[in-house]
Amino acid sequence: MKSTNLLIKGATGSVGTQLVKKLTNMNVSFRALVRNNNQGDLMSNLPQAEIVGGDLSDHDSLVQALQGIEKAFLLTNSSENAEELQLNFVNAAHKAGVKHIVKLSQLAADENSNVRFLRYHAVVENRIKELGMDYTFLRANLFMQGFLAFGNSIKYEGKFYGSLGNATVSAVDIRDIAAVAMKVLTENGHENKIYNITGQESITHFQMAEIFSRVLDTQVTYIDLNSEQMYEALTSTGFPEWQVGGLIEDYAHYARGEAAEVFSTIRDITGQTAISFEQFVHDYKEFFK
Repeated sequence: MKSTNLLIKGATGSVGTQLVKKLTNMNVSFRALVRNNNQGDLMSNLPQAEIVGGDLSDHDSLVQALQGIEKAFLLTNSSENAEELQLNFVNAAHKAGVKHIVKLSQLAADENSNVRFLRYHAVVENRIKELGMDYTFLRANLFMQGFLAFGNSIKYEGKFYGSLGNATVSAVDIRDIAAVAMKVLTENGHENKIYNITGQESITHFQMAEIFSRVLDTQVTYIDLNSEQMYEALTSTGFPEWQVGGLIEDYAHYARGEAAEVFSTIRDITGQTAISFEQFVHDYKEFFK
C-alpha cells in the first residue's frame, strides 16, 4: 500500500461511509481511525485503507495514530461529551504535527449560540484556530438522511414529526457533504476557509410532506408539535436527556428561520448541482415505502 498523509476520523458513520466510497473510487490512500476491530473490519477489504485503532478519550493513542499525517478529517458521533472528545483529537493532532484539520461542523456554529450543538462546534473550531493549524470548517445544514429516522412512521402511519412550524430549511444530502469533503481533502486551496453547505432549495416540512406524498404515491402528513409535545415524544422514544434538550434547541433554531439560507458551496466546490429533496426521496424510495 502507498504511504498516506491523510487520516479520516468517523469513516464508518453516515457521512464517513460516503466519503470513504468517494476516496476509494478515486484510489486515494487514507488512514482510518477506528475505536474497535468491528469498525475496522468494515474497511478491511479496501486496499486504499490503513486501519489504526485509537480512543478519543486516550490522548496518547491519538498522538500515535496521527503520526506522519498532514491532513485530518474530524467527524464524531453526536454524544454528550462530543466537545471534549473532539478537543482531545485536535490537541493530539497538534502534538503529532498535523498541518490541516478539516472539521465537519454545523451551519451557524457560534460560541454564543443558545443551541448547545452550535456552541460545541464553535468551541472546537476556535481551538483549531488558536493552535495555528490550517483549517477548513464544513458547516453543514440539517441532513436529509435524518428523515430516515422517520422511516417506520412514514411507511406505516404516513406521518413524520417536527416542531418548526412554517419555517423553511435548506436541508442537505450527506452524499453532497461527502463530495465537498473529498475535494477539500484531496486538493489545495481550501486552507483557512469556512464552507456553509446547504441543499439547493429552502422548503418547509409541509412542502417536504407533499414531496413524500408525490414520490411515494401515498398520503404523507407532517405533524407540527410544540416544544412540550416534542419533549414528550423524544423522551418516550428513548432519547437521553442531553439529546432531547439539544434536538429541541435545534428545532427552535430552525423555527426562527436561522437555517433557511441557501449557499452555492456544493456547486462551487464540486461543480455538481446539489441533490434536491425530491431526488433524495426518490433515491431512498424503497426505504420509505
